[in-house]
Amino acid sequence: MHKRSKAYVLLLLSTFAVSQLPGLTGSAVYAASAGTAAAATAPAAAELTKLSSMNLGASFSVKLSDVSVFTQDSGNILTYTLTYTNSSSSSVNLVNYFSKVVTAGGSVIKGTAVSADSPVKKIAGKETKSITYYANIGKAASVKGLKINMFGWNFSSANYEQRIGTFTVPSNYSLAALKGESKKTELGSIPVTTQASSLQLYHYNGKVYAKVGYSITNLGTRVLSDPGYSMYLKSSGGSVFTLALDESSSEYKIQPQQKKTLYFMTEVPAYMNTSKMELQIAALDEGLKLYLPVASYALPAAVTADFTVAAGAIKKVSIDNNVVDMQLKSSAVYAENENGIWTYQLRVKNTGSTAVTLPAYELSVKSAEGYTFPVTTTAFSSLTLKPLEERLIELTASIPLELAQDTLQLQVIPPAAADNSGKIVLPAAYFKIPYKLESNTHVTTEASVTNNYGTFGVTLQSLQRLPWGDEDLVQARLSIRNSSSKTITLPKLTGILKADLNDLTSSTQVVVDNDVSILAPGESAQVTVLAHIPYTLDYSQTKIILQETSGQFLSLSTSDGAVTSLAPLAAGSAIRITSTGKKAVLQERQTTVYTGSSSKTVYSEVEMNSEESRQSNLSRLYASFRSADGQYFEADVNQSELPTGAAGKTLVTFSANLPSAVDASSLQLYIGQAVAGGKLTTAGTEAAGYVNTAALALNVKTITPQTNLSSGISMFPYTLAVSNSSASLTAGATNLTLSVNYSLTQDSTYQTGAYGHKLVLQFIDPFGQLFEKTLTFGTDLIPGTSSLYTTTISSTLFKSLSGGNYRLKLYDEFQGQRMELGSQIYDITVTQPAVSTDSDKDSDKDKDTGTASDASTGSTS
Repeated sequence: MHKRSKAYVLLLLSTFAVSQLPGLTGSAVYAASAGTAAAATAPAAAELTKLSSMNLGASFSVKLSDVSVFTQDSGNILTYTLTYTNSSSSSVNLVNYFSKVVTAGGSVIKGTAVSADSPVKKIAGKETKSITYYANIGKAASVKGLKINMFGWNFSSANYEQRIGTFTVPSNYSLAALKGESKKTELGSIPVTTQASSLQLYHYNGKVYAKVGYSITNLGTRVLSDPGYSMYLKSSGGSVFTLALDESSSEYKIQPQQKKTLYFMTEVPAYMNTSKMELQIAALDEGLKLYLPVASYALPAAVTADFTVAAGAIKKVSIDNNVVDMQLKSSAVYAENENGIWTYQLRVKNTGSTAVTLPAYELSVKSAEGYTFPVTTTAFSSLTLKPLEERLIELTASIPLELAQDTLQLQVIPPAAADNSGKIVLPAAYFKIPYKLESNTHVTTEASVTNNYGTFGVTLQSLQRLPWGDEDLVQARLSIRNSSSKTITLPKLTGILKADLNDLTSSTQVVVDNDVSILAPGESAQVTVLAHIPYTLDYSQTKIILQETSGQFLSLSTSDGAVTSLAPLAAGSAIRITSTGKKAVLQERQTTVYTGSSSKTVYSEVEMNSEESRQSNLSRLYASFRSADGQYFEADVNQSELPTGAAGKTLVTFSANLPSAVDASSLQLYIGQAVAGGKLTTAGTEAAGYVNTAALALNVKTITPQTNLSSGISMFPYTLAVSNSSASLTAGATNLTLSVNYSLTQDSTYQTGAYGHKLVLQFIDPFGQLFEKTLTFGTDLIPGTSSLYTTTISSTLFKSLSGGNYRLKLYDEFQGQRMELGSQIYDITVTQPAVSTDSDKDSDKDKDTGTASDASTGSTS
């Protein structure tokens, strides 16, 4: 047996020697970069995969597919991966081949298979398999100039070894993925795309901490859990620091196709050069008791982070891979017993997709003089937020008045790790606290107010809380009556609106009806103070403050609850706008519903008829749809931006997407005049709220599809009538010509905004196939009578068509949802192709046959 085996090896190696031994350039092959213990591709070495592999036999070859180095005190560990390909039908025994590493310094080390690959002894027929080897290369940290020699046994040689060929690692090969580059690899046998995304430095308590962001996209079909790899931060000088998973990334679990950024931290010397740092990943080979390299990344430039958050700004905090918004929403202070008694409102909102439990944060207020005062609260002891849930947390603190009250900070610090794991804990935020004094309140009935301008009787006429997008809008309507005996000129007023201790000043507006500024004795001005408020916020007291340039004009508060719904006008009723220069009457024209598979779109057309005697820029309208069970849906408003002529008519459309479960038959439309900066706005300008709101019950109309398209279908302001349609094709052909004879009229009574509807023409052939064309009025279809539209439809099934009919359907498509307007059946005409004569055939023989293939072109509709 040994003799036969030996003869086979000698014969085989003698064959290799002809093509692989020195003197032939084919033996020097560059290495493609791939992960060790995991296949990976570094961008710097992507071109290496194009180079040829080394032949070990007539049907057996090998390729160097990865080189990595991991720095260790006991000697740097080199790993390299050889990919064997056996194209024969019989297996090849790997015992006949081995490799040796030659360092740039001339050291020669035999490669040994890692534990995971050491059991592999043969490469089966028709199999390609990668095997990773390792070698201790001492202090060498670069692979520049490194060679890997392939050997086989030759018993006629002095040491029975014969070199077959050499892989030479190119000088420009990069061990680490380049900055910003992604790297495909495997983590825990799951394919992933990875990237070292960030490097941040934190200065806290006299120490410096480095935080590394590592982005992973799971390309596999299984959940990726922590593979147990070790993470290291390597400096440009060669120092290595062990990284620990950050508290915000406590759950290492990535779903298939999910992308997640994990953060790792370590303490580093303050004097260390933080440029050109690398992230290194290594895995423990249990059998070898060695850490082997998995991947390496060049990190982006380090950024120094700051914990300070500007007043009113939002701090995004990562908790269990969810992002929680934190914001110091409001603050107020009053003096008591030589102390400033502060109240704060901290807003927290879970913007993630899963529920999150907030840590038991330790809160304190720190003065500019360096004193720290604890803030006691139990709000964080067991606070869990559902996705998109928001909470407002009330906090109090007492600060001696001898300290500066306008430079305080609210410090939010997570608790220390409960398991004593030594995880690094850094502050979540240092919120700058705005300084604001608390105001006095007044009764909500008519009150007598005296100031530098005169004496007034002030009445809170209404207090409404109505929807504004994902917030609410609090509208306090005041009547300010001149109760003195002289004419008074009102100053320019600004407002402050508060809900309990929630200061809504940033969004507060004051709107004075008709810009009244002069009040004769007994006359009144109608003033609306409005502000945004989180729709989830419950409060018991509202405070309204009007100010002028030199100070406070009036202040009142009420504990009455705000009205959240209005008594609607009957369907078909008119809404009158009385604002000076913008007088108009609103009336519903038509309301319909477009029904989709999982939702529906309500669409309402409202006539806006000007009552001005001159051209006017009418009010921009704001609206919401209200369902019978009290749900609000903000409407998209489509309104002409052009001025409306005297007594002119404008058509304003309102639409909103509703869940399928909402009953659209009893909807109400809440309409108001949009405002911004305390003024009524016009169409095409931004709005920050609305006033003078009215509710209108809608008459929702169901559209019945027409069965005779010649009677006309309406897509206001267009009316389309199809007088006839025909479809024709030649027998055996794949192209069918569809013709539609139509008339199109346009109603120009109204001034309108952009037209958002599409006409969808659907052709259903005898086989049940659907073909659609989206048509645009004015382009594809021209207003006029006796017009013709044609198009070509192609299908291979048409070859067998000998006649039959088709159905033509018309749909009104709006915001991706459709409403059928009508349909009708028409006949298909099939004609036989012309029969060629003998003279035609003779003529065809004289033509160049080289162009025959050009006749087979076609298209698909």
